[in-house]
Amino acid sequence: MKSFSSALLALTLITLSFLIQAAPLNTPKVFDWSLEASTASKGNKPIMVVFSSDRCNYCDLLNQQVLNPLLKSGDLANRVHLREFKIDRSGKVVDFDGDPIRSHIFVSRYHIYATPTVLLLDQNGNILGEPIVGFNNPVTYKILLDKTIQQAQSMSHISVEKIVTSLQ
Repeated sequence: MKSFSSALLALTLITLSFLIQAAPLNTPKVFDWSLEASTASKGNKPIMVVFSSDRCNYCDLLNQQVLNPLLKSGDLANRVHLREFKIDRSGKVVDFDGDPIRSHIFVSRYHIYATPTVLLLDQNGNILGEPIVGFNNPVTYKILLDKTIQQAQSMSHISVEKIVTSLQ
């Protein structure tokens, strides 16, 4: 009877692990980075890309404990153009220059080696600041994210000023 109870408990735990829902990031899927860049440019915002994977528990925790609450509050939407990109996705996407690019090449361009990784990009796909790799706890992550966004916004502002100055 004891082995039956143990087997039943193990089966229940396995079943529950399949039923637990991941916490998806509440943003549209990206197929065209040039379109995303155009949208971000209109709002004068950097593009925040969350590189994640389907079986990444830390990605789910990041979404659930930090990003989705910040999206719901409006804090992120007012500061960045947020999109998620699954590194294990196959096929092609449209790159920032409008040309098609394989998903794995897009990921390798930014040297993504772990998930979650958050990058802030300008409208040409250039990195603004240091990436945030991994997830530890929501309090320190929010502080780090805020600093990274501020840094990206200041770098983005400098880039716009250089372009305007060079056109004069």
